[in-house]
Amino acid sequence: MRKKSITKIIIHLVIIISWIGVMFLLVEKEGLIRIQTEEASFRTFIPKDIELDVWKGIYINDQWIGYVHTILNRDQTSNSDGHVVHSFSFLRFKMFSKLTGMSINSLQYLDSEFRLIAFNARIAGMANMVIKGKRLGEKVVVSIHHNRNTYTRTFEVGDELFLDQSILSIYRGKGLKVGDSYTLTILNPLTANADQIKARVVGKDKENFIMETKFASLTSRAWIDENGLVIREETPNGWVMKVESEDQIDHYLSQSKSTAVDIIKETSVRSQGSITNPRQVRSLTIKVSGIDVNAFSFDKKRQKVMDGEKGIINISAITPVAEKAIEIPYTGDTLKKYLEPSPWIDCQDPAIRAKAFEIIGDETNSWRAAQKISKWVYQNVSKTYSPGIPVASSVLLNRRGDCNEHTTMFIALARAAGIPTEMCTGLVYMKDGFYYHAWPKVFIGTWAHIDPTFGQTVADATHFELISGGFAAQSKLATTIGMIKIEIIQAFGSRLSPVGSQS
Repeated sequence: MRKKSITKIIIHLVIIISWIGVMFLLVEKEGLIRIQTEEASFRTFIPKDIELDVWKGIYINDQWIGYVHTILNRDQTSNSDGHVVHSFSFLRFKMFSKLTGMSINSLQYLDSEFRLIAFNARIAGMANMVIKGKRLGEKVVVSIHHNRNTYTRTFEVGDELFLDQSILSIYRGKGLKVGDSYTLTILNPLTANADQIKARVVGKDKENFIMETKFASLTSRAWIDENGLVIREETPNGWVMKVESEDQIDHYLSQSKSTAVDIIKETSVRSQGSITNPRQVRSLTIKVSGIDVNAFSFDKKRQKVMDGEKGIINISAITPVAEKAIEIPYTGDTLKKYLEPSPWIDCQDPAIRAKAFEIIGDETNSWRAAQKISKWVYQNVSKTYSPGIPVASSVLLNRRGDCNEHTTMFIALARAAGIPTEMCTGLVYMKDGFYYHAWPKVFIGTWAHIDPTFGQTVADATHFELISGGFAAQSKLATTIGMIKIEIIQAFGSRLSPVGSQS
């Protein structure tokens, strides 16, 4: 495969998912579900006659990328004094000069006290799915519908369950004061996880309160006017959301067809130094700045922090000894979670299980079985840009995609075969710098990294792992985008000969 084609398939939805994570951090003030905990309730301050119709533009590095429109009205469909919140969010951007986008369209029903009754949300464009939720006493049942699959989770929420409109956008500044702090939980519909948020009123700027919100290791700052409306929000890595008129939104939306942000340029990391043959690198030493390397977990074997203060990291491509690999299926309890299904890794699907056992045959050695699966994925999933969050059973049916599809397919097959497997996300070196990428690692007695996208049974040492975990963990990547800088200190090939620049 030509290098140009390889370059194109690695820039994929790892970026979009982490961007969505940042979008959620901002947009959670415009429609996601929040569960109040610990501190005093906002509910006593909510006016009974409130209505809301607000447009906000979303920017990345001062470039318009989308908008959020939120409407709140009385529920006219029932005799109760409830409310209906309609929130529509839209992002438009380019990938490989191709215009694309995604939207989140949610409809949520509240009772007279602004407590959740039910909701449904449709995510389209980069991800096509429907998320539904219903309150049953002190529980909320959430189901994700994607293609032929349905994934359901139940959350214990108690009585204090809110939409954010009933906290900041609806709440009109009654009683808000500097020093107030709140611990909240939002429901992330992409992962069906409840994530904690900590909010604190840290100051006042003229007539506006300033609130800091911490989520997924990222801190945003919001300006709240005297009416309690969030008029501006921003994150340290360049995301901004601010109130705009509908006419302004229409103007930017029309312009964006020709001026949309190219996320490849916005998210790639241009390194100091270069590597001539990155797929052959067996040992790489880099200096990382812009992020706290100690805040990210490293396995201390393949990837070691040599100097945490200076950000010096060494990465090695380690080839396992097949004879020392454990037998499958793995039957222990310690790594049981790495065999379980998720909304996207439907490893219990009958077609997935049948294909897994067809691939490995009677092989019981975990490493040899993993190599067989990797080879099958590389040879049978065509390399193409795929604008969607993959479900393994769909990838098996369609047989095409970028590294997200390759990694999801591999993990589902490996787990079905009884091999504990996890997703790695981070950066990998290409011809001109580091790009965000995903690849799997398997437990065979020790963790071993494989890259079925590149056809590598052992992932080369330019694979710089930042996050270990599925889509729920990837929002932490948002803290690195636009912040991380890398200097290549030394790179060696399989014969320990220099293959890149040194500094």
